[in-house]
Amino acid sequence: MTPTNSTVTPNRFRALVPWVVAVVAVAAVFLWDVEFGVAAAFLAMAALLFRHHMWLAICTAAWGFVFLAVLTIPGPYDSPAGPAAVPVLGFYAACFLGAWYLGRRLAAARSRSEKSTPTPDAVASTPTAETVESTPTADTFVMPAVTTRPAAGRTGLESERAELRWPAESRLRVFVLFLLLLAVIGAALKFRGDVPPLFADNPDAAREAVRLRSNLITGLFSEFWGIGLAVSLLRALTGKAEGRWAYVVFVVIFAFGAALGASKNSVLLGIVPPLVAALSVRRSATISPKNRLRVSLVVLVIGAVAVGAAVFLGGQRTLAGTGQFEDQFRAQYGASPLYASVGSLDLSLSSSVETFGRLWEVREQHPPTWGRYTITFTGSVGDRLFGPADLYAITAGLSKPFYMNTATFVAIPLLDYGPIGAVIFLGLLGLSVGVIDRRLASAWSPAHHLTRAFVIYFATFGVYELYPVVQPFWLALAPGLVALYLLSKPMRWIPEWMKR
Repeated sequence: MTPTNSTVTPNRFRALVPWVVAVVAVAAVFLWDVEFGVAAAFLAMAALLFRHHMWLAICTAAWGFVFLAVLTIPGPYDSPAGPAAVPVLGFYAACFLGAWYLGRRLAAARSRSEKSTPTPDAVASTPTAETVESTPTADTFVMPAVTTRPAAGRTGLESERAELRWPAESRLRVFVLFLLLLAVIGAALKFRGDVPPLFADNPDAAREAVRLRSNLITGLFSEFWGIGLAVSLLRALTGKAEGRWAYVVFVVIFAFGAALGASKNSVLLGIVPPLVAALSVRRSATISPKNRLRVSLVVLVIGAVAVGAAVFLGGQRTLAGTGQFEDQFRAQYGASPLYASVGSLDLSLSSSVETFGRLWEVREQHPPTWGRYTITFTGSVGDRLFGPADLYAITAGLSKPFYMNTATFVAIPLLDYGPIGAVIFLGLLGLSVGVIDRRLASAWSPAHHLTRAFVIYFATFGVYELYPVVQPFWLALAPGLVALYLLSKPMRWIPEWMKR
C-alpha cells in the first residue's frame, strides 16, 4: 500500500520537531553568551546525530563537554585566552565534523551504487523474457528480486553492523604471544634496568628521563603493549566463550605493561578502540538477547572503569609531582583523591583549548612551514632531512611555567598551512575519517574493525592533539593489523596444526 501525502507529511513534520527545538534553544543561548552558545550547539547536534551516527555524535559531544569545562570549571592554568578560543575552535571542529558526516554519506552512496550495479556473472544468470518463454513448463514465473534489508526494529546504525570472523584459536594465540614477546623486548630496551615511571617516586621526572634516551625503535616496540591489549580485549568481548578467560589474562598482562610508562593514553589506546569495535559489531544470532545486553553492559563498565582509573591516576601523578604547577594544583585541590580527580579531569578537558588559545594569539609570529609539523612522527630522521620542528617546544613556551604540550588537532595544520589552509586540511581529514568509518562498518575481519575503531579514537582524540602525526604509534599498529587480517584468511603457508 502506497502512503498518501496526508500520512507522509505529518511524519516529516514530526522528524523536524527536534531540529526546530534544538535551533531555538541554541539560538537563545547564543544571544545570552556566544561561547556557551558554541558549546550548546555541539551538544545539541550530538543528541540529534546519536541514533544513526553514534561515533560521530560522541566526538561532537566530546567537543561540547570540552568547551563547557573551559567555560565553567576554574583551574590553575586558566586565562582569558581559553574562552576566547572557543568560537575559533568551534568553527574548525565543525569543519572537520561536517566533512566526517559528508564522507559517510558519500561512502554510503557509493556502497549502494555498487550493490545496485549487476556484475557480468549476475547478468548472465538472470533469466530473460526469451529464456522464460522458451522454458517448457506449465507454471512458469519470474522470481522477484532479492534485496538485503535491515532486520525489523533495527536503526540505520545497527543495520551497518557485521559479525566478526576470528582466525583459528591456535593461530590467534601464537599471534598474541608474539606480540607479548615484542612488547617485553621493547620494555627492556626502553627502561634498561631502571625503575619504570609507574613505580617511581616522581613519575613525571622518570618519564622525561625515559623520553630523552628513547629512539624510534624502542618507541615502536613499546607500542606492542597497546596492540596486544586491543586484540586480546576485542577477542574476549566478541569471540566464542571457549578460551575467553585466556584472553582476559592477556588483557591484564598487556594493560600492566602499557601502564609501566605512567601514561594514561598508552593504556586508553589499548582499551578504548576495542570497546568501540565491540559496540560496533553485531552479536551472533546464537547469543540470547539477555546475554547481548550483558556483553554491552560489560563493555560500558570496562570503559567507565578505564576512564575513571585514568582520571584518578592522573590526579595522583600530579599530586606526587614537583614544580610550580604541581604546587598550585595541591594548593587548589589539597590531598583529597576526589578533588584531585576532578582537577585532573578538568585539566585533561580544558588545557589543550587553553594552550591553543595562546597559540592563536601569536599565530602571526609563526609563518607556515608547509608540512613540516605534519611529519613530526619522523623524529630525528625528519630533523636531519627537513630541519628541526618541535611543536612541544612552542606549546611549552606558551604554557610556562606549566608546560602543557597539547593544543588540539588544529595546532599542527595552523602552524603548517595557516588559518585558511587549516580549514582545507581538516576538511580533507574529516572526509577521510567519514569514508573509513562507513566503509569498514560492515567488514567481517577483526582487523578492519580495529582499524576503524582506532581511526574513530584518533578523531575524537583531536580535542587534545593530532596524535597520529605526533606519535609514531601507527607505524607499529599498521603491520600488526595487517598480520591479524592475514591470519583471518586461509593461507597455503600456514601449517595445518594452526588452521584448526
